[in-house]
Amino acid sequence: MSATPGAAAGPPPLPSPAPWADADAAFFADQLARSDYARNLGDALRGLYGGRPRSLIDIGAGSGLLGQAVIARGGRWCAIEPNAHMRGRLAGVAEARPDLSIEIRDGVWQDLTPCDPATPADLVLCANIPGPIGAARALHARTRPLGRRLAWIVPAQAGPRSWCLAGFLPTHLHGEDITPGDRLALDELGSDLAPDMVHLVPWTFQALFPDRAAARAHMLDHLHRRGHVVDDLERRLDRHLDLALVPAEEGVIARAPKLSAVFVWHD
Repeated sequence: MSATPGAAAGPPPLPSPAPWADADAAFFADQLARSDYARNLGDALRGLYGGRPRSLIDIGAGSGLLGQAVIARGGRWCAIEPNAHMRGRLAGVAEARPDLSIEIRDGVWQDLTPCDPATPADLVLCANIPGPIGAARALHARTRPLGRRLAWIVPAQAGPRSWCLAGFLPTHLHGEDITPGDRLALDELGSDLAPDMVHLVPWTFQALFPDRAAARAHMLDHLHRRGHVVDDLERRLDRHLDLALVPAEEGVIARAPKLSAVFVWHD
């Protein structure tokens, strides 16, 4: 994205994380649609906003689930998403929703410029991006000027945050820090940048696998990627799968309880 001519210089550029691989993005999008994320967070955001915004800047828009749950009919939606697979899904939303004016951008928050420099958005939404934990002040500097109201979705469960099903596993298997992410974000923001409102929303990530073997392979792949190898890993994982997988008509389901904090800043 290029800078807006004549705009004041913003914060210095920050390193941009690599976008997801398409296979990971597709899995996440499919299973998130199976979960109650969009319904629960959409209800909360509409309640906190007092309705549906007519213009939305959606940073980390993903497949568009949450944006669709929030924006008003006939609204203007700037969807910013670095993953090509997710942008393809957003293009499908644009085709299916001719009532919306949807601009799809390839980009990350570190490179943000206004979608319409002359008109601040009604709502700027940041979900499923790493910025609130570790770069909260920089993210606030980039996003707060873009709209009349700003909302971040921040993980708040006392549990792991690295991948969507880490919370399905016990601590001795995932091996991660379980400090609630909202505490880390609030500590970094400090009292001077603290949100005007914090609202907690429970939901459940729910993933369907065709069978136990597919679920096992998925878990092992992610554990090996993260280099967390414990003694007798496969036997311990097998024991947990026997206890925690839920049989379903189409296979087996793994559920990870989540808690999201909605940080809101308003004029």
